[in-house]
Amino acid sequence: MESVLRTRLGVAVALLVAIAALHFGRPVLMPLALGLLVSFVLAPVAHRLERLGLGRAPSVIAVVLLVVALLVPIGMLVARQASSLADDYPKYRVHLREKMDALRGPIGSVSGAAQELDQLGAAVQQKTTAPKVQVVEPPHAIGTLAELLSPLVGALGTVGLAAVFAIFLLFEREELRDRLLWLTGAQHLSLATDALDDATRRVSRYLGMQTLVCSIYGSLAAVGLALIGIPGALVFGALAAMLRFLPYFGPWIGAGLPSLLATALPGWEPALLTVAFMVVLELVTNNVLEPWLYGASVGLSPFAVVFSAVFWAWLWGIPGLLLATPLTVCLVVAGRYLAGLEWLAVLLGNQPALPPEVRLYQRLLAQDWDEAAELLREHASGATPEQLSDRMVLPMLRRLAHDEQRDRLPRAKCTALRERLDALLEDVAEPVAVVHERPRVLFVPALDETEALAGRWLARIARARGLQAEAVSTYVLSSEVADRAAAEADLVCISALTPRSIAQARRLWKRILAREAAEIWVGLWAAPPHERGDATTRWIFTAEALRVALDNSRARMASPSAPRPASIERAQVVPS
Repeated sequence: MESVLRTRLGVAVALLVAIAALHFGRPVLMPLALGLLVSFVLAPVAHRLERLGLGRAPSVIAVVLLVVALLVPIGMLVARQASSLADDYPKYRVHLREKMDALRGPIGSVSGAAQELDQLGAAVQQKTTAPKVQVVEPPHAIGTLAELLSPLVGALGTVGLAAVFAIFLLFEREELRDRLLWLTGAQHLSLATDALDDATRRVSRYLGMQTLVCSIYGSLAAVGLALIGIPGALVFGALAAMLRFLPYFGPWIGAGLPSLLATALPGWEPALLTVAFMVVLELVTNNVLEPWLYGASVGLSPFAVVFSAVFWAWLWGIPGLLLATPLTVCLVVAGRYLAGLEWLAVLLGNQPALPPEVRLYQRLLAQDWDEAAELLREHASGATPEQLSDRMVLPMLRRLAHDEQRDRLPRAKCTALRERLDALLEDVAEPVAVVHERPRVLFVPALDETEALAGRWLARIARARGLQAEAVSTYVLSSEVADRAAAEADLVCISALTPRSIAQARRLWKRILAREAAEIWVGLWAAPPHERGDATTRWIFTAEALRVALDNSRARMASPSAPRPASIERAQVVPS
C-alpha cells in the first residue's frame, strides 16, 4: 500500500513539474509545438517528392515555396478586403442602429426616456459639483507606437520561430526520430517504435484531414457569402477556415461573424440567407465531409477534446487551442504504451473504460434498470444470442455468482437483481420457434440460483433454435435430476459459474452418467483458462461451444451412424 501511494505521489509531482515547465517554457515550447504540427502536415508531401527522386533539400524547399505561393496572395487579398471593411464600418454601424431602433418599439422608447432622464440628472449633479482641474499630459508617441506594435511583433516572432522549427524538422526528421528512440534505451526499442509510429500516424492523419476539411469549408464559405453579396467574403471564408481548427466553438464563431455583418446590411434578406447558408454548410461538413475524409477517429473521447481545449487555452492561449487535440493524442498514445501513464488513456481515450459485462453489472448494482436494458439492447442489436451470451450475459452472471458466494452482496439484493435481470433478458430474447426437433435438452444448475438463471437463459436460446429445452430449478434433488435426465433428455448441460460449483457439477455428472441415458456436458461459463477443468469431464465454456454441441447432437440423431465426439475443444470461442 505504501509503495502504491509513493508511486501515485511521484506521478502527481511529475505532472505538476511538467505543467510548470510548459507554462514557463512557453516562449520556446509553443513555437516548437507549432513547428512540429506544421511539419506533420508537410512531411507526407515532402516524402512523396523524395520518393519521386527529387532529393531531401529540393523536396523541402519545393514544399515551403508552394506553401508561400499559396498563402501570400491569399493573405494580400484578405488584407485588402479587411481594409475595405474597416473603411465601411461607419456605414454598417448606421444600418445596424436603424434596425435596432425599428425593433425597439414602445419598450425601447420607455428605456430611451429613462436613459435621457438619467443623463439629465447626471448633468445637473455635475454642474452642482465643484469643478476639478486635471492636468493631462500628451501621450508619448514612441510609447504609444510600441504598445500598438508589441502584440503584433510577438505574434510575428512566434510564427517566424515556428516556421524555422518546421523547416528544420522537415530536413532532420529521421535524425531526430533516431535520437528520440535512443533516449528510450535499446531495451525498449520495439515499444518506443510502436508508440512513435502510432502517435505519428494518428497526428499526421488528423492534421492532414483537418487542414483539408478547413480549406474546403473556408472556400465554400467564401464562395457562398460572395454569391449572397456579403462584403469581405474572402475575409470571412479565411476566418471560418482558421476558426474551424478550434474544437466545438470555433465553427460557431466563424458562422456568427458574417451573420453579424449581414445584419448590418440594408434589409433582412442578406441576414436570413447568410444564417441559412452557414447552417446548411455546417450540417453538410459535419455529416458528409468529415466522416468521408476522416474515416477513423483519432482516439479521443468528446470529454477529452473539450477538456484539452480548455487546458491548453489556459496554458498557452489561442495557440494552445490549435495544439490541443494533437498534443492530447500524443498523451493518449503515451498512456497506451508506457507503464504508469495508463490513466491518461483511460481518462482521455475513446475506448470504454469498463468491459460491457462490467458496465451491465454496475448498472444492475446501482438499480439503474433503464440503462441496463439499453446496454442489453445495444449489444443484442446485430449479434446472435450466443454472442450476446459470451460477451455480456454469462460473464456478468459469473461476477454475480462470485459476489454472492463470497457474501459481498446481501441475499435479498441478489434475489431482486436476478428477478429484474430475468425480465430484462426476456425482453431481448428471440421469439420461440416451433419445437419439433430433437435433441431434448435439460439445463441443470450446479449449485445456486444464479446458475439456474444461466440455465433458463440458455434454454430460451435453445428453444429459439427449435429444440425442446427445459431448465431445472435448484430445489430439485440430484436424484430427481438424474431420473428426469434418463427419462426426458437426450443432452444434459450442467451450468457452473464459479470454482466452488465444480465439485457439485462433477457429482451431478457422475450420477447422471451412471444412467447411461443422456449425453452430458458441464458448462463452466466464462471461465478463464486457469480455472478450466481437466480432461476427465466434458467441459464447455461458451454459449457458442454449446451451440456446436447441440448441432452435433442433432446431426447424430439424424444419422445414428455418425461418431459421437468425446470433446469439442475446436469449437471453444472465448469472447475477447
